[in-house]
Amino acid sequence: MITVLSGGGGGAKFVDGLSLLTKDFSVIANTGDDIEIYGLHVSPDVDTLMYTLSGVIDRKKGWGIKNDTFYCQKYLKSLGYEDWIMIGDKDLAVHVKRTELLKSGITLTEVTSALCKRFGVDIPLIPMTDDFFQTYIELDNKTIHFEEYYIKRPEGRIKKIIYSGKEKAKPSDRVFEALESSKWVILPPSNPLVSIGTILSLKGIRKILSEKKVIGISPLIQGKAVKGPLVELMESSDFEINSFGIAKYYQDLLDIFIIDSLEVDLADKIKGELGIEVFSTNTMMKTRKDRKRLCNFVLKRMENK
Repeated sequence: MITVLSGGGGGAKFVDGLSLLTKDFSVIANTGDDIEIYGLHVSPDVDTLMYTLSGVIDRKKGWGIKNDTFYCQKYLKSLGYEDWIMIGDKDLAVHVKRTELLKSGITLTEVTSALCKRFGVDIPLIPMTDDFFQTYIELDNKTIHFEEYYIKRPEGRIKKIIYSGKEKAKPSDRVFEALESSKWVILPPSNPLVSIGTILSLKGIRKILSEKKVIGISPLIQGKAVKGPLVELMESSDFEINSFGIAKYYQDLLDIFIIDSLEVDLADKIKGELGIEVFSTNTMMKTRKDRKRLCNFVLKRMENK
């Protein structure tokens, strides 16, 4: 059994590729991006993973449901709502259902399981916590939710990443069950600071991972992120902006680290200074064939360990 800790974006692409090779894995999803929009509970990373695994994801955008329409969004704008986030009509229906179920008293884990059944997803998709947890970005002049920062990219220096709710949020029993039943844990090429770091910040997660075999894949290629504000976030946290910086962030967890072939010159530094076994390959996932190829490379490294 394998457990993948994942956000959306690169993590969802990796999970998609893994599902083409095996069904013997679970996914623990970041909920730090969860936010209330129009009075509805929106779970961006959970939904991106669910839509990806069900095959309904809009592959061109990398989020939302393919062939969706935006009539409700446009009408909401005409009523004076801010439209910094785009939510399609089908996507909106999912948020309505999620909010209704949450208000009935069931947990986010139970809600996600029910929605996954509706979408035909048979791979366990587990929110990292049922408790309140949201990621905020503190800038020079204001503090905003990460989802708003991610979409708007406002001006200002990033001063701090805030995990709001971290002190009280706990992993669910299903999170622990998935991890305890797994020999390997995979940290895919998601943003370490706001997609994986949120999960790692929960009580007990790092301890249980220290008892597992962990393999990570760098989301950076020659100091650049495929998508998202990872470079800006790493700069604000004083990490070296390359795969060595990523390995340093995960240092106490990793048994194996996979970097892109274009960064092979960093392999000796990572192994020598951090004591992590390093392999290199093409980590770009432009197509499903690329995703499958990368995941197969990862599984082969795990088999040989």
